[in-house]
Amino acid sequence: MFPIKDDVPSRSVPVLTWGVILLSTLIFLFETPQMVHRWGFVPVRFWAGQDVLNMITYAFLHGNLFHIFGNMYYLYIFGDNVEDKLGKVGFISLFISAAMLGAFFHAVAHPHSHVPLVGASGAISGILSAYMILYPTAGIYTAVWWWIYRVPAYYYIGLWIAMQYLYALSGVETGVAWWAHIGGFVAGVPFGILGKMLGGRDGEFWDI
Repeated sequence: MFPIKDDVPSRSVPVLTWGVILLSTLIFLFETPQMVHRWGFVPVRFWAGQDVLNMITYAFLHGNLFHIFGNMYYLYIFGDNVEDKLGKVGFISLFISAAMLGAFFHAVAHPHSHVPLVGASGAISGILSAYMILYPTAGIYTAVWWWIYRVPAYYYIGLWIAMQYLYALSGVETGVAWWAHIGGFVAGVPFGILGKMLGGRDGEFWDI
């Protein structure tokens, strides 16, 4: 299932959503293996008391063109509405928290790994969970082969995280950091709940 768009219009200019997309793209264009080694998240270094800052920086690095396109595309589809509801402070807090918890889950699942973790998918997973709570019945127009269906957000994102969990439990090495996705998703839940409870005036309660 490939998301085409949602049916929730943006009420403000999603400055941070576009800012993350632009920054990540610029970094990718100038990325080197040395940058990945220095700023990617490496579990063995984390458990040795290092790489704390890398729990954030890894989210702005990507492995290849397909990797960055997929992450930035999902951020483009879902990020604007979450930024609308949470405001600028809430959105960036969510992005950083989800990236960090995603890195932590990955470190717990692969404590002996020397391979740098890169990619914004953990952070974006947090945006997905917040979106699902904030806009559960929003329509996600989804391509399945050559057909397009309107799928409720709770179903689309719920199925997505269920698949991540099943892949994580399978233990099959695919090169995808499934547990980082799950950790990021967990981090987004309290943001979604808080936004649902307090977001009568979109974003304002976060931006005091």
